[in-house]
Amino acid sequence: MYQACTIHEVNTGDFSVRSVLLRGSRFDLVWDTLSHPDDMIAFAQACSDRTCFVVYSHADWDHVFGTMALSHGLVVGHRACAARFETDVPATLDKFQAKDPDKWKGLQLIAPSITFDRHLDIELGNLLVSLHHLPGHTKDSIVAFVPSLKLLLAGDTLELPCPCVPQECELGLWIRSLERWREHPGVRRIIPSHGPTGGMEILDSTIAYLDGLRKGEPIPMPADMPTFSARVHEGNLRHLGLRP
Repeated sequence: MYQACTIHEVNTGDFSVRSVLLRGSRFDLVWDTLSHPDDMIAFAQACSDRTCFVVYSHADWDHVFGTMALSHGLVVGHRACAARFETDVPATLDKFQAKDPDKWKGLQLIAPSITFDRHLDIELGNLLVSLHHLPGHTKDSIVAFVPSLKLLLAGDTLELPCPCVPQECELGLWIRSLERWREHPGVRRIIPSHGPTGGMEILDSTIAYLDGLRKGEPIPMPADMPTFSARVHEGNLRHLGLRP
């Protein structure tokens, strides 16, 4: 008997990031491909004899650089995600290759060949995966809802203790989108790409954090939060003019 949901997490050096394998009775789906093809060997082997959908939560490097290992997959992403493969995604790879040629030699980027704007359902056979645009962390960010598992795959739209908030972010739109998921009766389990997994407390805390930034009244952060999260928080405050 197959396992419907499997999590694979790797450490990039500064932070950890997750990929998720969903297995239906007919097809597989891999949510994000992490930071290098080597990260995806186990999932590639598990999916080698079945049709596999590869879904990008967004086009940041630590979510899309491992797709070569799943080259037989059908790659899905938001329309804005596909556009980024013509701009900042290859530029990021060029920087990485210049810094560490041996590690990144031969890595090929694989852009989405199946795109959507607002919503797309993928039926894996007894397992429906519903993709929804949720801009905020990036303009191409999406989430995936799996009704039968009461599961929300959140990408970088949700994160504890704090998500990364870019300078050009529409905080109001991000918060309103998250509030709709907080009111959704089917969500019980949440798997973000970074930080703890859990339940509705992740939605509540992320909304509170973003709302504090929107109001110019940042909520207090834990003194013992990880170093990377502390840097993210300070960067958020600077981007929004709340720190010099």
